[in-house]
Amino acid sequence: MFILRPHLYFNGVYISKTSYIRSGERSLDTFYKPYHSVVYYRYLRFFPDGSVMYLTSPEDPAVIVGRLRSKQNFDALFRGHYTSMEGNVSVVVRSSIVHEHSGHKHGRRPHPEALYEHTFHMELELKSSHFHQHFNKLNWKEHFCHILHKYDAWVQ
Repeated sequence: MFILRPHLYFNGVYISKTSYIRSGERSLDTFYKPYHSVVYYRYLRFFPDGSVMYLTSPEDPAVIVGRLRSKQNFDALFRGHYTSMEGNVSVVVRSSIVHEHSGHKHGRRPHPEALYEHTFHMELELKSSHFHQHFNKLNWKEHFCHILHKYDAWVQ
């Protein structure tokens, strides 16, 4: 039976909330040291064709979930693909960022200064959060980011 086997849900967004406390900068009188509460969310939206959207944002889920209903692009959205086998989900998402020169130099046209390619790898595990809700939870097993810096060989 399909319901009893581990499977992803395609009709919603998986949300991971991360919060931590970090110390702030000491004030001049050294009697006061602030602490900051940091909260951010990771959003994963899976599609039946094997594609996935990934977003990290401090914005509340009520604001973001509506934007993830379609496959439209917006800033900070990573796209990629996933594979799922026996309750384990592997996700790979990529994003490339090109920085342009601010202006023309010696009458030449602007060119890409550097290219940064971010590749996120995630290993997740499907779990059930309650007795009657099958496989509606993803546990993070592994998460890492690989940043590739490509500098072009523009000779001036």
